[in-house]
Amino acid sequence: MAYGQGADPRNATMKASTTVAGPGYLLTNDSTNNTLDLCAVSEVCIGVSAAESSRDAAGTLETTGATVSYYPMGSVLMCAATASQTWTTGALVYIASSGLCTTSSGSSAKVLGLYVGEGEAVATVGDLIAVNTAGAATA
Repeated sequence: MAYGQGADPRNATMKASTTVAGPGYLLTNDSTNNTLDLCAVSEVCIGVSAAESSRDAAGTLETTGATVSYYPMGSVLMCAATASQTWTTGALVYIASSGLCTTSSGSSAKVLGLYVGEGEAVATVGDLIAVNTAGAATA
C-alpha cells in the first residue's frame, strides 16, 4: 500500500520554532498565524506529515518559515506512536502530545481513528502504525 493511498499531499508553513522530525507526525492548525503546529492531546488533527519539515542550505531543520508536506485526514495513514504501546486490530487511536498517537484515552484526548494493522508492539517513539483516520474527531 502506498503511504498516503487515496490522498494527495498538501503543503503548509509550520508555526515559528516548530519542526517535524519525519513522516507520521500529527499536525493541527495554529489558527492565529495560519500555520501548522504539532498536535497536542486536546487538539483536532487536520493531517499527518509526509516527511520532515524543510531544511536550510546547511541541512539544519528550519525554525522560521519552515514548510511541511502532509496528508489530510480521511484515509489510512501511517502515524507516529508513543513508545511502549501494544496495538490490536480495531483499537481506538488517540492523539497524544508532540504530534504522536497513543492507546491512552485520557479525559481530553481526541480520537484519531482506528488501528488497522495486524497487531504490534511499538518500542520506540515515532514508530509508524496504520490508522484509518476517517473517524477522526473534528471538535
